[in-house]
Amino acid sequence: MAKAKMGPQIKGTADAISMAVEQGVKKVLDSMGLATREDIAGLEKRVEKLESRAAAAPAKKKPGRPAGKKAVARKPAKKAAAKKRAKKAAGKKRSAKKA
Repeated sequence: MAKAKMGPQIKGTADAISMAVEQGVKKVLDSMGLATREDIAGLEKRVEKLESRAAAAPAKKKPGRPAGKKAVARKPAKKAAAKKRAKKAAGKKRSAKKA
């Protein structure tokens, strides 16, 4: 199928419509907070810079516990307190029925 030749006036109108549609889509995407290709490309460049800096920087040791000390697991106090409240509430109901 052969392309029809467009006159200069039609081509200008088609370009204007195309630009208007692009601007409309861009406006909607901006209002929705979606990232554009340019946004993503900029973020990728930043990540590459940070990764290269991190690779060039000397590794630092993380502060931790002294060797020989172990972490002690503790039970949450909330569960014990909730159980005590439940027992007290159950006890109050029983005494109310007796009276």
